[in-house]
Amino acid sequence: MKIMYVDTSVGGHHLIYVNHLLRIEPEESFAVLPEGQEQVEGRCIRLPVRSIRRPGDYRSWMKELHRIAKHEKPDVVHFLDGDTMMRYFGLGLGGFGKSKIVITYHHLFPGKAREISMRRMLKKAAAGVFHTEEIRRTVEQYGCGNTRWISYPCFLKTEMQESGVYRHMPPVLLSLGGTRQDKGLDILLAALKMVKTPFHLVVAGKEEDFDRAYIERAGYRDETELILRFLTEEEVLGYLTAADIIVLPYRKVFDGASGPMCEGIYLGKTIVGPDHGSLGSLIRQQHVGYSFESENPTALAVCLEKALREPCRYDETARKAQKELSPELFRKRYRQLYKEIIK
Repeated sequence: MKIMYVDTSVGGHHLIYVNHLLRIEPEESFAVLPEGQEQVEGRCIRLPVRSIRRPGDYRSWMKELHRIAKHEKPDVVHFLDGDTMMRYFGLGLGGFGKSKIVITYHHLFPGKAREISMRRMLKKAAAGVFHTEEIRRTVEQYGCGNTRWISYPCFLKTEMQESGVYRHMPPVLLSLGGTRQDKGLDILLAALKMVKTPFHLVVAGKEEDFDRAYIERAGYRDETELILRFLTEEEVLGYLTAADIIVLPYRKVFDGASGPMCEGIYLGKTIVGPDHGSLGSLIRQQHVGYSFESENPTALAVCLEKALREPCRYDETARKAQKELSPELFRKRYRQLYKEIIK
């Protein structure tokens, strides 16, 4: 079984994702990725870096992929980030001959145009993979019958951990990842002004929409630790392990799997997140923490007060959710999918 993995980025979790998938069939499979110095755990064909935001770049990229697939003759061509391709409505996906197409989507973006694009893309694919069951069901309602749910796993090199009492007093709140606007760091900072219970805040990740000066203007510098840069995998694990509460103040526009949430659940942390979409459903259904009204700083402050006083103790439902996040199970499910569509 020969799989050709395709992505336009190796930033963030992209490289970890493809490296894990390359372990499924390491003798034959290979990746097609942008040029760079990142360590790929398998055979890799490098292409010039393109954002594919411009139509000309997208067509050139797709032409290169057709050429590679014609030469390599993979059983499956797996596009690892369908979100970045949606503006082209499936253009070029029909040019891979007998190779089956799999597309993984990481988020669900609203809008009729995106719905039409997803339908057209999946019409040319053997399967579309989604990381939450709620998003998969939504896409199925678009009229797409070839959808599959495979949980986004915890890729960190660590063992699953038990929940319990907080390790620190005051408890450590962790906001992990790039400080993008859709991740709502400004909502968290506004909420913390109303929180009376003592806390220690760690903001760790690449400085993006909200910079250091913006965060420091929030006014509680003594309670805040800022690590505003790209983090290594070891550093991510370190900050997650040291945290007591993982805070996800994401805006409504963000609907999809959250790496910090998955990792936090695997490590038995109390999760505080918004009540919309997949994020809210997962917190409620899996019993892993507390949810608040999305984009409402006052509601988040009330939720944080509760979380700071009452750690979430994982029950059997939560422990089952932890087991779902195993990277071995992630690879096993992708392997089953490939075998099914090849048959």
